[in-house]
Amino acid sequence: MKKERWHKVFLVCSVFIIASLLFMGITAGPASAQAEKKYPTIVRFASLKEGSVLYILISGLCKVASDNSPMTVTVIPTEGATIWLPMMTDQGTIDIGMENFAAMFNMWTGAVGPEPLPKGISGKPPYPQTPNVRILNAGPLLKASMLVRKDSGMKDIRDLKGKRIAWEWTAFPPNIGFTVSALLNGGLTLDDVKTVPVTEVVSAVKAVQEGRIDSTVCALGMSAIAEADALVGVRFLNGSMDPKLVKEGQRAMPGGYSVVQPAGPPGVPEETVMWGVPLANVATTRMPDHVAYKLVETWWNHYEEYQPIHPILKTWTPDTFLNPHFTMPYHDGAIQFYKDKGVWTSEMEKKQKELLKMK
Repeated sequence: MKKERWHKVFLVCSVFIIASLLFMGITAGPASAQAEKKYPTIVRFASLKEGSVLYILISGLCKVASDNSPMTVTVIPTEGATIWLPMMTDQGTIDIGMENFAAMFNMWTGAVGPEPLPKGISGKPPYPQTPNVRILNAGPLLKASMLVRKDSGMKDIRDLKGKRIAWEWTAFPPNIGFTVSALLNGGLTLDDVKTVPVTEVVSAVKAVQEGRIDSTVCALGMSAIAEADALVGVRFLNGSMDPKLVKEGQRAMPGGYSVVQPAGPPGVPEETVMWGVPLANVATTRMPDHVAYKLVETWWNHYEEYQPIHPILKTWTPDTFLNPHFTMPYHDGAIQFYKDKGVWTSEMEKKQKELLKMK
């Protein structure tokens, strides 16, 4: 009788032990897989040189990623995307870069812009076609419009017809696209204005201030605008929210679109429609999915830690990470994170597939 009782106890214990081992095996699988994921010790993030706004932004993102992930993310100063893009795609000496959606269109397609090109947009594409580059997360907008003196009486870009504007931009090529897109979005072309040769944007703002030209395109937040506003008073001109004119602007700057800028900053005395182009972080398909996932997850979870570093970073929040105007596909690892968060939409998936078909 006693022997039979111990036999039953043995059977019950055996079943319990086997069940426990099976349970541990099931639950240990994912944990072990997670533990096996290896992260690089150093991740190299390309930037412009120290002192630039991009250097400050990227330094902030690097610090937050280094403080809150298994990786040390470090800033690598360069002369810009024409330098770091081959370092990333060909040499493997850069892991992440930051550019705007218009430049990403150039990188993804190897084209200057969508055909037919508007007047003023021509020449050799700034970047070769780079099919192995992907977006990690999108961010704030670079906002720009045409700047005039307040005493000019002009309020909208269409008021520039027949006026003198800064052009050529021999030392500042990005303003070529911004100028043409601003004009097109305002219902004008280069044929509707008089162009005055200007090399770069600070001297162009100065020329507006001194009345040597009537207008120049420039970006919101420039210190030169604040100075001109304090001395003579300046304002940005209104573009258009009309979908047809937004599409016109995108002929010069793919990925850009019209946005409403609230009053407050120098040059914005009242609510103003400006042209915006999103920034984004990019990596290559060589970056393992789990590394891309971890970087995006870290910036998503700890965005409040980089916000105090620069005013632009205050607008780089999780709700900007996915932008339906993207011009280059997202990284698979980043997409998996967004799917896990439940924010990867059918619209994003459709656009992703369309871009991949262009390769």
